[in-house]
Amino acid sequence: MAKVAVIGAGGVGSVAATVIKNEGHDVILVDRAREQLARTSERLKIRYATADATSPEDVKKAVGDVDLLVTALPGSIAYKALQGLVGLGVNIVDVSFFPEDPEELGKAASKAGTMVVVDAGVAPGLSNMLVGIADRKLGGVSQARIYVGGISERPDPPLGLVPSWSISDLIDEYRRPARAVVDGKLVSFDPLSGPTGTIYVPGVGELEYFPTDGLRTLLRSYSGASFLAEYTLRWPGHVNFVRGLKKLGLFEHRPIHVGEYEVMADEVLASLIWSMRVSLKDIVVLVVEVRGKAGEGIRFTQVTRAEEGVTAMSKVTGSVLGFSALAVLEGKVKGTGVIYPEAIGQMEEASGDIMTRLAVNGMPVEEEPIAGELEVH
Repeated sequence: MAKVAVIGAGGVGSVAATVIKNEGHDVILVDRAREQLARTSERLKIRYATADATSPEDVKKAVGDVDLLVTALPGSIAYKALQGLVGLGVNIVDVSFFPEDPEELGKAASKAGTMVVVDAGVAPGLSNMLVGIADRKLGGVSQARIYVGGISERPDPPLGLVPSWSISDLIDEYRRPARAVVDGKLVSFDPLSGPTGTIYVPGVGELEYFPTDGLRTLLRSYSGASFLAEYTLRWPGHVNFVRGLKKLGLFEHRPIHVGEYEVMADEVLASLIWSMRVSLKDIVVLVVEVRGKAGEGIRFTQVTRAEEGVTAMSKVTGSVLGFSALAVLEGKVKGTGVIYPEAIGQMEEASGDIMTRLAVNGMPVEEEPIAGELEVH
């Protein structure tokens, strides 16, 4: 039995903590919001400690000696927190989406003889892992395309989604330039002006897509590929509606006046999205298509549905985080320094274990062969 500290008691951290606890490990849930943490701890029957994740001394004092740190923090503070936590000299599995280069964390971890597994979520995360699995099976990667989206279980205009993750991260999807590789060259698109289209997903229906910046470490791991792209999925009509919001200036971080008050435009948008009263449950759709250097191809498809009291986004993201942590605890993930999810995909035992656990827990990844070049769009 290992002692594991899960830092971040939101939906994702709570699912990950439960996954690890259910395998018989000693789990302690850590957050700085004491009242919410206490309620979550009572509901999950997991002990807790309050600490500021950006203070490694505070974390060390709160949890003592642990075998593994699992972090599920907002992207705005994640990198700063990890910079400190890596100095504690234990392995870390992190799910956070932060803009900084994780290689610097890897250097510190290598010096300490430990590992930092980054992007251990859905996309980036499971999406990258599936590219790594395809790489292992196909003997290389020449093209890869990822479609992913958290949406309402059925069309629900105007947005068609359930606000179940960081609203600031959601807004950033529409304004952060989307990097891709086209004809072997790195390019970038404005998400709402770049290539869009539709894709049919069995069991869900027709969805539209637009480019987003989720390739992350794949751009480094497969720098020799001829085509790499990630697209976010939404219900048809979503993109045109959001283009209208952009035209109104609601994605800009600038002050606007409402009567006597001055507020930031994007904060108004965030408040409106967060206050949406949505009675629908969410689903998470992931499609990954990879073509090998010899011509063969693989398509992976996963559709995750919500459970009572748990959103689909928290369920699948927290599960991938928890299963990745278990693979580290069980010695199936090898190495020191920074470990990318696509590297775990190339580790047959580790990735096979994660895929099996996903299937057993009602989140199977379907795999099928595909032929022909991936359409570049």
